[in-house]
Amino acid sequence: MLEGRQFDVQAGDDYHLVYVIEAPKEGIISFNGKSHAAEEGAGVLLAPGESARFEASGSKLELLHMVTPKPPAAVEEGLPGRPGYFFNRKTLRPLSDASGGRVRRFCAESTVRLIDGSRLTPTNAIQAGEMRYHEGGSSPYHRHVGTSANPDGASHCYITFKGRGVVQVGDTTQELQPGTLVYFPPGVPHRLRAHGGPLDYFEIQAWRSFKTDVLSEEPLGLKWYYDPVTPSAARVEWDQS
Repeated sequence: MLEGRQFDVQAGDDYHLVYVIEAPKEGIISFNGKSHAAEEGAGVLLAPGESARFEASGSKLELLHMVTPKPPAAVEEGLPGRPGYFFNRKTLRPLSDASGGRVRRFCAESTVRLIDGSRLTPTNAIQAGEMRYHEGGSSPYHRHVGTSANPDGASHCYITFKGRGVVQVGDTTQELQPGTLVYFPPGVPHRLRAHGGPLDYFEIQAWRSFKTDVLSEEPLGLKWYYDPVTPSAARVEWDQS
């Protein structure tokens, strides 16, 4: 968005996730009668029928806008599906994997709990969040397959922001530069690792109804933990079920 412009998002019958990739100077996000800073890492998840406005008041804004259809009841598994919410890096909980090589902040994930114990996301329409791989960080070699509720499996993609990475699919590898979009059809095995320094990217899967098969023996890369609220607090494992 160019400076001085605004972007009105009407969710209609779908779910919309809008994420601020870059904001040299803060803009404004208007949602549910409140105004918030449109800073890097902030955004909104809109449930069907909701709306929001993004204003590039101080500089241009770079936004990532994702749309996913409303999932069937079997995918929702009893979740209410609404309301939507505003998020930023202060409200989202960081998670680190057991190896220490990867850090993530989900902005949409139904199994993540906030500090007060409440559920982050009231829908399985989408799983999405920002990821950072430290130098040498790597995912296991794995694949995502469908479920009885979502037999076709989830659409899955990466969008790289900063740094470089290498993605592996079978015997093929491809170096990733900033601004690269990578799409994985359901069932395709893959692995991502940082290359030559840290790697920052955004990851999306929709609908959030899939099973993950880990195809490599990397036990430290399979478990994730909420970052402790205080330095002396014990780490709590993220329950991914």
